[in-house]
Amino acid sequence: MTQKTFIAAFAFVLSLAGCATAPPPQKPALNDAFYYEKALDLLKARNFVEAVPAFEELREKFPLSPYAVLAELRLGEAHYQQDEFVEASHYFENFRRLHPSNPQVPYSIYMTGMCHYQQILSADRDQTFAEAAVEQFQQLVELYPRSPYAGPALCKIAEAKKRLAEHEFFVGSFYLRTKNYAGAIERFNNALRRYPHHIEQDRVLLMIAEATQKSGDDLRARIILEYLIKNYPDSPYAQQAKARLSAPAVSAASKKNEGGEVNSGK
Repeated sequence: MTQKTFIAAFAFVLSLAGCATAPPPQKPALNDAFYYEKALDLLKARNFVEAVPAFEELREKFPLSPYAVLAELRLGEAHYQQDEFVEASHYFENFRRLHPSNPQVPYSIYMTGMCHYQQILSADRDQTFAEAAVEQFQQLVELYPRSPYAGPALCKIAEAKKRLAEHEFFVGSFYLRTKNYAGAIERFNNALRRYPHHIEQDRVLLMIAEATQKSGDDLRARIILEYLIKNYPDSPYAQQAKARLSAPAVSAASKKNEGGEVNSGK
């Protein structure tokens, strides 16, 4: 092979190499941060249907990642935003149980309380959710009083306790209507004893006096009415109490028991 022929052949080989398809650039490795941001974007866009499996995928592929820990909270939020409070509560409670030293624990307790709070029923129905909400919020305030969630928790405690007080009053009123006077008095007293700052005390006192009078304990009813008038002189219920005091049953009972005799109603 002459030198000229060799050079031509070499050039031909080089031209073939130049025409070969270049290998595709390699994609960067998808790390835990990538999966977390992808799922978080879905959550922020309120695309909860896709956000939930996206966070689950992150937890499955990177179980030891700190992003997997945060994913538990985000899963709770995704379910919460869909009014799936049982599922949401599961994730928030698990976060607290599995990561007790995490700085997000106060938030997880608050959100657990909110899951219960959002399920509180009307005053005429069972108040299990109200009681559970109060329990969670009080834990938060006691354990993390300086948390930014402590203030909102106190507000929710007040609202939940108001509903609990209303429930006691509702049941007491029902017992009064059905002539279960002992049960009515017990429920009204429960409202005053457990939730004194979350119910109209003068209104409850008037109802206790009515139930007490109807139970046959007229003297005690008079004492309650006089207490109501003395301590709540400007209350509209004080005016009703005065009217009850002048009613024949109470007046007669007062005269009957002059001299210190107490009518126990038994």
